[in-house]
Formats: sequence, structure tokens, C-alpha cells
Amino acid sequence: MKGIEYIVDDQGEKTAVVIDLEQWGKEWEAFYDLLLKHSFPSESWINQSSFSEKLDKALEWNRNHPSQVSDLDLLEAQLQHNE
Repeated sequence: MKGIEYIVDDQGEKTAVVIDLEQWGKEWEAFYDLLLKHSFPSESWINQSSFSEKLDKALEWNRNHPSQVSDLDLLEAQLQHNE
């Protein structure tokens, strides 16, 4: 599916997913809201407007700031050099 990438393990089993929030952001937010409400039904703080507003702001920030990918080999080499 365009805009959705799966991370698979050595056996080819899906272990994680990367979602293009620019393309699927609204759907992700709706899914995440439902997930929170159904995962913690006895936790009233999740459904409070202040929490929802903070979550909305965080999701908006993530949508507007692309993730940064680091070269792990380069970072490891830099750490070893600094030891």
C-alpha cells in the first residue's frame, strides 16, 4: 500500500510499520484515538480534553517535521573514537 512500509524480521514476519503521516495522518489520528480509548477504558485522563489537545499538538508537530535517519555505523564509529 502506498505510503505504508512494513519492517520484517529475518523470517519475513511483519514486526513494525512506517506510515507516511502526510498521506495517512488523519486516518492514523482516528485510529490512535480509538486505540487509546479502547486500550484504557478505566483511565479517564486519556479522554480529558487537555490530554487530547496535547496529543493533537504532538501529532501535528510530527506531521510537520520529517523524521531524521541516522547512519548508525557512523554514530558507532564516532562514539568509539571518543572513548
